[in-house]
Amino acid sequence: MSNRTLDAPADEYSAAPVKRLLPDPSDIFSLFFRHRTVCAVAFALTLAAAIAITLALPRTYTATSALLLEPREAQPVKVNDRGFVAPADDNLIDTAVQIIRSPTLTLDVVRSLHLDRVPEYGGADAASTGSDAQAAFSPDTVQVTQAERRAASVLLGSSNVKRVGVTYLVEISASSRDPQMASRVANALARRYIDLDAAKKQLRNSESAQYVQGQATTLRKQAVADDGALQAYMIRNNLMSAEGATMAEQEVSGLNRQIADAQAQLAEQRGKLNAALSQIARGGGGADIGAALASETVRQLRQQESEASAKLAQLDARYGNLHPDVVQARDELADVRRQLAGELARIVSGLRADVQIASSRLASLLASRSRAKGSLEQNNSAQVGRLELERRAEASRAIYSAYLTRAKETAQAGELPNADATIASVARVPGAPSSPNYRIAAIAGLGMAVLVACAATFLAEYFESTVATRSDIENGLQSVYAGAVPSLASATRNNPERTSPQDYVVLKPMSLFAESLRNLATYLGLLGGPDGRVVTITSPLPREGKSTTAMCLARVLAMSQKRVVLVDADVRHHSASNALLPDRQDEALFKVLRGLITLDEALARDDRTNLQILSTLGPAAPEDVITEPAMARLIAALRQRFDLIIIDSAPVLGIAETRIVSRLADTTLVIARWRTTPLKAVRTALDLLGQNGGRVAGVALSLVNIREYASAGLTDAFGYHKKFKGYYAD
Repeated sequence: MSNRTLDAPADEYSAAPVKRLLPDPSDIFSLFFRHRTVCAVAFALTLAAAIAITLALPRTYTATSALLLEPREAQPVKVNDRGFVAPADDNLIDTAVQIIRSPTLTLDVVRSLHLDRVPEYGGADAASTGSDAQAAFSPDTVQVTQAERRAASVLLGSSNVKRVGVTYLVEISASSRDPQMASRVANALARRYIDLDAAKKQLRNSESAQYVQGQATTLRKQAVADDGALQAYMIRNNLMSAEGATMAEQEVSGLNRQIADAQAQLAEQRGKLNAALSQIARGGGGADIGAALASETVRQLRQQESEASAKLAQLDARYGNLHPDVVQARDELADVRRQLAGELARIVSGLRADVQIASSRLASLLASRSRAKGSLEQNNSAQVGRLELERRAEASRAIYSAYLTRAKETAQAGELPNADATIASVARVPGAPSSPNYRIAAIAGLGMAVLVACAATFLAEYFESTVATRSDIENGLQSVYAGAVPSLASATRNNPERTSPQDYVVLKPMSLFAESLRNLATYLGLLGGPDGRVVTITSPLPREGKSTTAMCLARVLAMSQKRVVLVDADVRHHSASNALLPDRQDEALFKVLRGLITLDEALARDDRTNLQILSTLGPAAPEDVITEPAMARLIAALRQRFDLIIIDSAPVLGIAETRIVSRLADTTLVIARWRTTPLKAVRTALDLLGQNGGRVAGVALSLVNIREYASAGLTDAFGYHKKFKGYYAD
């Protein structure tokens, strides 16, 4: 079956639709606009239900306290340990969280706050926590009751403990219908953890102090014993020392200094002697010897020698060599010189004696050092044992000192609070409920309302069974969209309520309504095609606007200087004849078909246009049926006299004659009422027309409310009708 007219323009269908990755926004808007009532009702009902549920939920208040954990290294004995904060350990933080969530701590809080009496926690007695709410108790001495277990279970479910990021902060949250109870529970959980931690630390410190004190006593005895052994060994091996050195070391050191001095003195004496001997050997007579120069006797003898020599020279010059005075003077000079030589000899002899003395002293010192080195070597052999004893004694003293220091620290620590956690922030009484969260509930309610509205809209579209858009015709029916005829109420702003559409096209030929009919005629090729064109207008069901469309289309074409005849072939309803010829009561169509009257006698002229009407009026008789041969002869006669023949046929699904008329016509236009005609009815009508040889031009929508521009989608011309307000004269 073909749903397209044989002479439809080829380029109308040649362009393939453009494929889009996403849906056309106009289609989405059209979908929601068409089902706006369903969407609005679903949205309102869902939002109202969300508000009702939110208001019906019980109010819950949440209070939050924060613990600051400060884990420290736990070593009973450590030198220079001052309890510094240990590096971050996730296991320690997680352990603290689990301890707070433990049944033991939870049960302690239940007992301290008497939560087993609170109805919210499963208690029967509503007596609130009074002044004794924080009273101390001993869990080991109180038997756990069923009410306490129930309250502890509720408390575990209504509280939450979590670590804040990667910090040492742990948040403790407690929820309750009573804001004051929520803050009490949160603070009680935090304080109870601190109490348990402090008790654990005090017990550990007490045990550590006892252990360290006992070890310190033992180590003190060991240190004293090691020191005594060291001293006895040093005395036994002559290793006593003073100022950091042993006596043998001090003796060798002193001899080394004395030997150095003796060697220097010997060298000095030898130098003096050698110098004196060298001067005597050179013939100087020893006058320049340093010891001689320093001698007062030599100085006097030299003065006497000088005086005697001068006296001898004077006498020798005066008296001659043989004069007794000269001889006497010469004898005196020789005596003085003998005395000087003897004095110098004594000086040289003294220098030799000094050299000998220095040499003897050096030899004695060297011998003493040799003996001292022997003793030192013996001491060095004994030093190995001394060093071992010293190391042992030092180690004993160091360990004893460490334990002694630690004993003092543990003793002091046991007297001070030693918990590894402090309350960073106290839980305040909440001023607003945490549940239900009205802001989140409003957002969730709006989101749910939107989702439900969208779902309802899509379901309405899914179950939509009427023709509403161009897409329904082209995609749902696989037919051709011929156009749309708007409802008169939506197409004009100044239409009197008593003016019919067929009269309005005559009164307002340049209106939007009339233009939609001309668009339909253009699509059918009625304004520029060959003469004698026959168009059958039908619909799947009654009251879908086909007769109104046929009358309006015929009048519009008649006003365009075309010879147009309107054949009312709806023999059972004859709406067109009743509207256009209200005063005529004869059955013109069937009389012509049976040959009772001529065509000229049967035709009636429209009093407002040049339209010719072949009417069907009055009740139909049994013999008033349309046969194919008679109808073929009538159409052939009409082709010779008119340019266009418009046949208003009966609905195709109920009347078989429509299929005969459609087969004889050049083209058939199926009219479907907008958002009223079921898709299945239109599909069945198209199938019947195709099976009987009818040539369907397409499907047109009637009574379209164009003010709802999304009615046919923005792919239809009416989607843009507001932009052409100045082009029409309504």
